[in-house]
Amino acid sequence: MIDNNHLSIRKNINLVIGLGKSGFWAAKYLRSMDKKVIVWESKDGKEFFNTKTELEELNILVSLNKEFLFEEIHPFVKEIESVVVSPSIPYDHETIIKLKKNGIKVIGEINIAWEILKDTNWIGITGTNGKTTVTHLLSHILCENKLYAPFAGNIGTPLCRYAYSKKHEKIDWVVAELSSYQIEISPEVKPNIGIWTTFTEDHLERHKTLENYFKIKKSLLEKSDFRIYNYDDENLRNNYSELSKGVWITTSLDQSNFIKCDYWIDDQAFIVEKGKRLFKLDHFPLKGMHNLQNLLLVIAAARKVGLSGEKIKYSLSNYKQLPHRMETIYKNNDLEIINDSKATNFDSSIAGIDSIEGQIILIAGGRLKGNKYTEWVKVLKKKVKYVCLFGESSKVLKMALINEGFKKDIFEFSELKDLINFVFQYLQNNKGGTLLFSPSCSSFDQFKNYEERGDYFKKLISEKLKVN
Repeated sequence: MIDNNHLSIRKNINLVIGLGKSGFWAAKYLRSMDKKVIVWESKDGKEFFNTKTELEELNILVSLNKEFLFEEIHPFVKEIESVVVSPSIPYDHETIIKLKKNGIKVIGEINIAWEILKDTNWIGITGTNGKTTVTHLLSHILCENKLYAPFAGNIGTPLCRYAYSKKHEKIDWVVAELSSYQIEISPEVKPNIGIWTTFTEDHLERHKTLENYFKIKKSLLEKSDFRIYNYDDENLRNNYSELSKGVWITTSLDQSNFIKCDYWIDDQAFIVEKGKRLFKLDHFPLKGMHNLQNLLLVIAAARKVGLSGEKIKYSLSNYKQLPHRMETIYKNNDLEIINDSKATNFDSSIAGIDSIEGQIILIAGGRLKGNKYTEWVKVLKKKVKYVCLFGESSKVLKMALINEGFKKDIFEFSELKDLINFVFQYLQNNKGGTLLFSPSCSSFDQFKNYEERGDYFKKLISEKLKVN
C-alpha cells in the first residue's frame, strides 16, 4: 500500500501505469528530468522484479499488483502533474475519463518522447499490416547510408529510450512505427514524412467502428508534412480523393493506375519513379506482393530523405528480414517450414499464403480479432491441403471453414504442442509442400505476444527435427 501521508508532501507527481518497455523508459526519462515518479503495474510476475529494482534504485516508487482505479488515485489526485498510460489501456477507460474530468493530463510514452525529440526529423509509419516491415527496412536503408535513423515506437523500442539518451546521440531521423492506440493518445505528433501501409478491419474491440479506426490512422497523415500511400490497398484507393495530397505507390502493371501513382515496378523489374526508371530490382529477400508494396513505400520515403536510387539499391543487398514474418526456419528439397506468427489477422495471413507456390499445410488459431473470414477461406480452398487449428478460436474457425464450404480435412487441438506432434506424424509419409504457421489471430489466448508464440513454434519444430 502507498502511504498517502508520504504522498501528500510530494509535488508534481507523474504516475506511470504499466511496467512494460514503454512504461519503464517513460519512468526512467521522467526521473532523469528530476520529476517525481510513481509506477503501478497490475501484474506481479517475476519478469517485473528486475525492472522494479532498477527503477527503485533511481528513487522511483514501484507498486506491483496495483489496479488502475480512480479510487486508488483520488487521495493524491491534486498532487499529480500527469498520468502516463500504457497503449494497452483504452482511451475511454473509466479511470482515464475521471482523471480528465479532474483536470489531470493523461498522456502516453509517445507524448513524452515527442516533447524532447520534436525538433528531430520524424517518419511516422502506420497501417493495419506491413508497418513493422516498412519501419525496419527504412531504418536499415537510412543507417546503411550513414544516417542515424533508429526504428522505434510500436515496433518494440520505446521512443523514450532515445529521448533519454539524446544528449549522447545525434539522431538524424526518428523512424517510428505508430499504432492506432499511440496515435489516438498523442495528437501533437506531426511527422515530417507520414506513411500509410494498409487499412483493413482490426482493433474494433478498442475503436468500436471501422470509421473511428480509419479516422485515427488518417489523422497522422493529415498532420504529416509529406505523405505516402499504398494504392494497392482497396480501402486507401477508394478514399484517394478524400485523403490529403501525397505520393502513391502500386505494384499493379495496369497502366491506368500510373496516372494516380508516383512509384511502381515495371514488367522488367525496374523501380519506376514518376515515369523514370530508378534502378533494377535484382534481388529482394522478402516474399510476396505485399512486401513489394512495403518496398515501394520505403523507396518513396528514402527518396524524400534525399537518397539516390543507387544508394537505395546497394542498401537492399544486405537486408535481413525480421523474425516471425514469413520466416523460413527449415527447408530441404521436399519441405519448407515457415513461421509467420506476426500474421495476427486474416488479411495478413492471406498475404503470406498468396506468396507461396505449391500446396500448404496451414496452422492457424489464437484469439479472434474479427469475423470477416470469407476471403481467407476462399484462399484456403485454392491453396491448402488441410488445416490444423489450435487455441481459443479453433472451434469458431472450424465452423467458419465448414460453413464457407471448405471440403478438406480440418484438425482441431487445444495446444500447439499436440498439433505439432500430429503434423510431424503426417509429414513422415507426406513431405511435399510448405508447413505454414499463420495464426490469423492475436496471440493473447495463450501467449504474451506474437514473438513469444513464434519462438515457441520454432522451439517445437527444432525439437521435432532433432528427433526425426
